[in-house]
Amino acid sequence: MPESVLAGPLARGSFDGVAATAERPPLAFTSRVGQGVNTGQAWDLAAGAALGPPIPDFPADRADWAFGLPAGSPTVAWTHRDRLHVHDLRTGRELTLDAHPDLLGLTVHDGHAAAVAVFGPASDAEVVVWDVLTGDRLADFHLWLGHGSAIDHRILHSTPSTGPLVGLAGESAVTFLDLERAEEIGTAPTPSAALVPSPDGLVLLCPTPEDLGVHGLDGTRLATLSTPAPCDQATGALVDGHLLVAAALQDAPDTVFAWNAAGAAPSHRIKLPAPANALALSPDGTLLAATDTALHTARLRT
Repeated sequence: MPESVLAGPLARGSFDGVAATAERPPLAFTSRVGQGVNTGQAWDLAAGAALGPPIPDFPADRADWAFGLPAGSPTVAWTHRDRLHVHDLRTGRELTLDAHPDLLGLTVHDGHAAAVAVFGPASDAEVVVWDVLTGDRLADFHLWLGHGSAIDHRILHSTPSTGPLVGLAGESAVTFLDLERAEEIGTAPTPSAALVPSPDGLVLLCPTPEDLGVHGLDGTRLATLSTPAPCDQATGALVDGHLLVAAALQDAPDTVFAWNAAGAAPSHRIKLPAPANALALSPDGTLLAATDTALHTARLRT
């Protein structure tokens, strides 16, 4: 039987999105819906407290912002009113560009922290990479992503673990881009929820109606995690040398299961006071759940 873990509120309010650093220090960022204005907020998970002041006019939709450690410093990028903002939380430096991409992520380009954006229809999408300190354009290329548009995809990254690699996740496959080489380098033929570091290198987390798969970047299934019911919102982190994975039940998003991916059975069960809008796992084993009533956290053991 999985261990039952209590989740406690880190902050009250309505939270739409949450993301955590893929490497230490254990930091997180959230988007919060407010009365009249939405805000973004960084969190120091070791201290259990907000890190710095909130960012006003921040998009509530998780698809419109990205957070990570692209070059060792916590960085958040977001779009607002046809402007792209990239803010270094350690130095306070902020870059602003005239751009409103369909997809947004963070990456590392030749050792420099960079923002990656995708514009336009998937049949002729444009990928642009900027240095977040200087605003210099580091790469610009086009690619074909099939029918539809870029908004039918999501950017998968876990900086700095992913380096110059990002995944563009569609309904049935993930296309991998090497942003330093400015080209597509491969495809994994599986729908994927997250790209995370593991003891086996970078892996994809792929929920299915039957289970939760851990796949290599070529689509090879490396592990199968048993689920009591279909799951979504899968997230993962490398914690003390182990891959931890968490996912909410599709039809009961107030119930989250977690796994040490070395075994098939879930190791933890977390009951939330409200359905999860988004989940994130930190490298110190902290599970974060954004809900309409609070930002909840629970500590998972490896």
